[in-house]
Amino acid sequence: MLHDKPLSHLILILFTTMIGANIIGEMLRFILIAIVGPDTIVELALLRYVEYSIGPHMFNLIILSFSFELSLKFNLITMLGLFVGWYYFRHSY
Repeated sequence: MLHDKPLSHLILILFTTMIGANIIGEMLRFILIAIVGPDTIVELALLRYVEYSIGPHMFNLIILSFSFELSLKFNLITMLGLFVGWYYFRHSY
């Protein structure tokens, strides 16, 4: 499977589908809250996320300072997006 496909393509495809799935999941969350209200069973089952964060890290350059934090939110829709990305990588080109 990885003999003729570069690993960088796999990482790019999985990252892109994960970001896309997170966007779709947040849109579904807003639609469900607007139609039904907060704390529904569907929202709790599909859209409850686990957050993993690294940081914040401070980079102090004498005149300027930067703060950097990386936060990832995983839910069931994100896992579905990763599966779609893996399937696309495996069965395309």
